[in-house]
Amino acid sequence: MDLTLTPSWAIELTSPHPVARFAAEELRRTLQRMGAPALSVVAQALGPRIVLRHGSGGDAFLRATDHAGMLLRGEGPRGLLYAVYDLLEALGCRWVMPGAAGEVIPRLAQVILPAEGVADRPALLRRSLVIGHDLFLAEAEAWIVWAAQNRLNTIFIHTIDHGPAIGACRLATWRRRRRALLPRLAERGLDLELGGHHLRDLLPRRLFASQPDLFRVADGRHTPDHNCCPRNPQTLALLRQHASAFFTTYPEAQVYHLWPDDLLAGGWCDCPLCAGLSASDQSLLVINTLAEALAALRSEAKLSYLAYHTTATAPRVVRPHPQVEALLAPRPRSYAQGLGDPQSHLNLPHAADLAANRAAFGGTVALFEYYLDGILFKSSPPPLAAVIAADLTYYRSQGVTSVYALMTGDRPWLVPPINAYLFARLAWNPEQDHAALLATYAEVRAPRSPAALLRTYTTLERAWLAVLDRTPAEAALRREAGDQRDPVALPPLDVLDYMAAPRPDCEQRLERMGRMQADLLAGQAAWDEVLHTAFGERATLEAERAEWALAVGLLRFLALRQQLYVMAERGAERVVLQQALATAQAGLDLLLDWAQTHVPAAARPGHLLLRTILQLHLDQIADLHIALPWQRATLRARRALLLRNLAGDPRLVWELMRR
Repeated sequence: MDLTLTPSWAIELTSPHPVARFAAEELRRTLQRMGAPALSVVAQALGPRIVLRHGSGGDAFLRATDHAGMLLRGEGPRGLLYAVYDLLEALGCRWVMPGAAGEVIPRLAQVILPAEGVADRPALLRRSLVIGHDLFLAEAEAWIVWAAQNRLNTIFIHTIDHGPAIGACRLATWRRRRRALLPRLAERGLDLELGGHHLRDLLPRRLFASQPDLFRVADGRHTPDHNCCPRNPQTLALLRQHASAFFTTYPEAQVYHLWPDDLLAGGWCDCPLCAGLSASDQSLLVINTLAEALAALRSEAKLSYLAYHTTATAPRVVRPHPQVEALLAPRPRSYAQGLGDPQSHLNLPHAADLAANRAAFGGTVALFEYYLDGILFKSSPPPLAAVIAADLTYYRSQGVTSVYALMTGDRPWLVPPINAYLFARLAWNPEQDHAALLATYAEVRAPRSPAALLRTYTTLERAWLAVLDRTPAEAALRREAGDQRDPVALPPLDVLDYMAAPRPDCEQRLERMGRMQADLLAGQAAWDEVLHTAFGERATLEAERAEWALAVGLLRFLALRQQLYVMAERGAERVVLQQALATAQAGLDLLLDWAQTHVPAAARPGHLLLRTILQLHLDQIADLHIALPWQRATLRARRALLLRNLAGDPRLVWELMRR
């Protein structure tokens, strides 16, 4: 049969399901944009037709041709929508990032449907984009559209109610935005998950004055600082009551997240009843209590148990409630290798946690990944094509059914990280050639010089390996903000702050960092080629280059910081250290200059607050090895003033603290 679309063709759909109706309209509208006639959507076509059908549920789909035209069938309504997008991709459409800059809709003289059949299903059943900052929640409409086009099926709004809104959306912002966003989710059949570190909100701190026994015991005394006592019946009754109120207030979610405090260690109860329970068992006791409240309201909804930091090891005593599912978040892992790589000493314990939690939770566990985390990666997530592909292949092999990617940060993206596209495509099929996905991205973004744009990413990905590939000794150095009274002497240390590791590790790290320069120079030359040939897409490519330049500036600063610490450990003379400190300071100043140009004023205080931690790392060397006693006092006074001014900036106060 001739599959060229003509005015005699129609789209046949009998289903009244809103997602199926949306799929039909999306097909009709996009085909017309490509140059096809305006096809009617009818219940029964009399001539050639594209038939749309679906079953009761599921994301799998098939495409087949017959004597009368084409059949698109989804396992469920959402599967039908994915069948539509798959057909449009076969005709040349692409959506590599949200918005017009990431879209290709080819204009064709004739639209000819493909004759070959297709049957496809996802490797991972739940594929979730986690929106983790108000900056990204403001752009959520575009992210929802893009997520459906790339076969993600869940949007998780990661929220916080009380405390600094770093790495999460404010719950109040979701309340303001949900009226606009819920219809966008519903018409595409996308599921919604909601919540975050909300356990402390379910046990108000004000109760401590009158009922201290509701709270955990630490060092022999009750304290309201972190989590609760999971053995106290009154505590559990309050948790059930307030969790029920949360579930009732936010009935739109299919999965809820009411996690304990975000701590590297500690935070649980040492009372006689709890002393024999691990942090994981205490946490699961609490989550089971919340699940009981959920079960009384909604038997189909789920509640997430977060396996994270001290709760990453599987519970040993407590068994999960039927509506509880495990979510493993291996944030301290190495992103230089896949989590299942047997050669990665840093990732082996996380792989063991995955296996143990899977056994403890009935054979299923979800993975919470950080491929789009601008806080973990210091405002510049690295390209992780090979690692994302290796991770998702491994997760599927281990029986993982759900995978999440947290998108958070300290500023809005100029251009979204390429990891978003890679994650979405590989979550559907991790066996795809990730190099081919990078090439597709480059063809969309730089149609006149795709090979050059591809080189900018491959060289940057290689350069980042010198930073990401940590040793166990380096990984052990993490220290939270607030753990100490003197941030100059003991500044916070996150995953990439390993410059004070034992000397052999530091020196080998510096040697590896020294080899980054060749890749960075190659990337610079490739960018020159990209922009030399750019035309209508030049503005967004310049924004993409600015993101690349930030990554390069960050990598160079990290190398200069490493050099400074190595020289101090080697006992370099004071004047030599002063020169090295000045060089590292110049590298940090370049990052601050970038922010003045590219970070909006409203977001700049929060961005600079995180950059100040890098300043404290330089200050530590000045304090220990360079400054005279009176200069050390002056240094502390200046840093205290800087932090106070940042904290007192009305924009930062509004950014961090408003509900």
